[in-house]
Amino acid sequence: MGCGCGGKRTLLDYQVTLRGGGTQTVTHEDGGLAAVRQLLAKSPQGGTYKAVPRPK
Repeated sequence: MGCGCGGKRTLLDYQVTLRGGGTQTVTHEDGGLAAVRQLLAKSPQGGTYKAVPRPK
């Protein structure tokens, strides 16, 4: 496991599953984890997310 400092960082996309139904992918360019949290905050039922490493 890397420490995430220096070197080539793997970009993470996030697969968001909303409890009200539907899934959404939030990319690193969309704002990453901050954008995911914003999305979940807007959803009345909330939801879950998982990080998906982007293939190089």
